[in-house]
Amino acid sequence: MDAPAPPPLPPPQVIPWEDRSRSAVDGLFATVRLLIGEPGEAFRRMPLTGGIGRPLLYAIVVGWISFAAAVVWNVLLQGMWLPFVESAEDLAGIGAMYGITIGWGLMMVVLAPLFVLIGVFLAAAILHLALLIVGGADGGFEATVRVVCYTQTAQLAGIVPFCGGIIALIWTVILYVVGLATAHRTTRGRALVAVLLPLIACCGVVVVAAVLAGGLAAILAARG
Repeated sequence: MDAPAPPPLPPPQVIPWEDRSRSAVDGLFATVRLLIGEPGEAFRRMPLTGGIGRPLLYAIVVGWISFAAAVVWNVLLQGMWLPFVESAEDLAGIGAMYGITIGWGLMMVVLAPLFVLIGVFLAAAILHLALLIVGGADGGFEATVRVVCYTQTAQLAGIVPFCGGIIALIWTVILYVVGLATAHRTTRGRALVAVLLPLIACCGVVVVAAVLAGGLAAILAARG
């Protein structure tokens, strides 16, 4: 008598945003929660291939929310001084500047998706080059783009006033390290080096430029 067939394996879990059985809102909030609480699990469930359209849409949505929150805080912080202005002339000048701030903020909100797209591909190109330098780019460029897209989640920390920027920066580094290590099947130490390498390179360029500028100034002063 033949043994019964084993039960079928459950389908592999994917990151909620790319789970087609979920609504967009449910997938968005579930992905944010997963990246906050279990970033390693989130990136393990992230497909490495299949197109970048869905991850890019996630990055745009999250990035737009972050941009909008930053604009709102900027407008509120500048507007809080208006009730304390006593002079009508000063009030007119400050009011005009406040109007410019609001207009500039609205333009930034409208252009935010474009800024997010440019930022995603620029960051992905720099990080992938750094991974190639340290020998940790095993997953391909699409995997790097996907990690950068989902790391946009860290920008939501900007909603927190005053200290949100610092939190977002630290959280971004953490998500980059975890995501790149998982997606490219490399160590977190190597991923950390790849993340910090562009910063180190920029600092090196600044130092060299400062030394050259100082040397040129000294030469010119000596000739003068």
